[in-house]
Amino acid sequence: MKFRDYLKYLLIFIVVGIIAVSIVFAINKSKTEEDEVNEEEQIEEEDLDRGREDAIEVEEEAVEDKEEVEISEEDYYVSRSDNFKNYSFICPDNWVLFEENDGSRILIKNNLESKGIECFLILVEPLSSIKNLKNDDIIQKYTDVTYELDDAELMGEEILFIDGLSAKLNGYEYNSLMDEYFKEIDLLSFIKKDGYIYVIKYMGSSIDIEDAKRTYKDFISTFSFTRDAERVKEDSRSESINILILGDDSAYDRAGGRVSGRADIIILLHVNLETYEGTIVTIPRDTWVNIPDHGEGKINGARAVGGNELMVRVVEELSGLEIDNYIITDFDGFKPLIDFLGGVTVEIEEDLADGFSGCYLSKGIHYLNGEQALALCRNRHREGGAYAREEESAKVILALYEQKTTFEKIISLPAFVNFLLNYTWTDFTFNDILKLLPAFGKVGASDIRITTIPSWPQMIGDVSAVVYDEEATMKLFEQIKNQ
Repeated sequence: MKFRDYLKYLLIFIVVGIIAVSIVFAINKSKTEEDEVNEEEQIEEEDLDRGREDAIEVEEEAVEDKEEVEISEEDYYVSRSDNFKNYSFICPDNWVLFEENDGSRILIKNNLESKGIECFLILVEPLSSIKNLKNDDIIQKYTDVTYELDDAELMGEEILFIDGLSAKLNGYEYNSLMDEYFKEIDLLSFIKKDGYIYVIKYMGSSIDIEDAKRTYKDFISTFSFTRDAERVKEDSRSESINILILGDDSAYDRAGGRVSGRADIIILLHVNLETYEGTIVTIPRDTWVNIPDHGEGKINGARAVGGNELMVRVVEELSGLEIDNYIITDFDGFKPLIDFLGGVTVEIEEDLADGFSGCYLSKGIHYLNGEQALALCRNRHREGGAYAREEESAKVILALYEQKTTFEKIISLPAFVNFLLNYTWTDFTFNDILKLLPAFGKVGASDIRITTIPSWPQMIGDVSAVVYDEEATMKLFEQIKNQ
């Protein structure tokens, strides 16, 4: 071969090589750009960009743990909804389960006296109800709670898998006002599937955070949308609850302070936790009753002479119902409580102008701040007098309950509870609050009726009081008990 021919073939080879390399580079570049676009979409939708290797390790560990749990545990729970994709999990041994709406709300908690309190709250909500909250927004709202808690400390974010779907685990430790001696743990993760969000929230008291995370990961390793398992674990919930709500007439500048104030507002709230129906019964503060060891007198004086325990006892004897818990607030607590909850919207059925309470409202629907709501609840100089005032107080409480049982309030529950404890007295324990969580927000205002005991004003000697029809009152509370 002549040198010229050799050179010609060499040049052809080089040109072809360059073209081939260029084509390969172009293909790779195009593929790289396409991959980058896909990756950006994947990051936006599933948040899979951080901690992938750690997440794979977590998933492998979860699979191993899952196999171990399935071998040793047969306590299956399976949701039964016709709306969202049903899920299942294995309830840890010696834990009790509370269910609402076939699995849209599930609470499971340990039942061991030897350990601290631990529970999981599973919350299933349609994405349409939180359409303005992206993944990062939910996490931000959850972690922002730490600014409102004493000595709260965020833990580092972790990546994990829930039935093969990537999720983030966030959490924090904080000091609860319920127990000043122990730190509380709160953990949260969630996934989105088929138009719904599945939130798995852990709350623990007197538990080490590493133990809490281990419990969390062990639990989600059993969580599945595809397991073909027979439902074994059933609901352990109580059928109903009775809560006594008292408005104390004391304040920092009034006699008695927060020690021996009289009960200015007395409300008994009964809720059936199976039918989601309830009744609010207002009890006039001047109702003439027997006060054990103190003779007869107005019911509002029971707390002044015997404290909360005597007040509960008197209401139990009047109603024939067992009071599960009580909540008390006063003037100083009521106003900031209303403001913290974002105010309250109520409907006023007549024009009100009362210089005593400072309530000046026209007939119609009004949005009230704390000071205005307190004035409304204290307004007695109107048609219906004290009876009308007590009904207005019940409406305010009912409106507050309905408007603040949102998704955001549930995920930020620790701060919500701590704030309530700042402005109320209550015998609610951590366990008591947990039992109510599944029903939180499921009982609407339209499901609760407001009534009062059959009563009328009457003079007892030289005392202006309220007397009641014992037979009709007993019948009323019997109906409520069987509601």
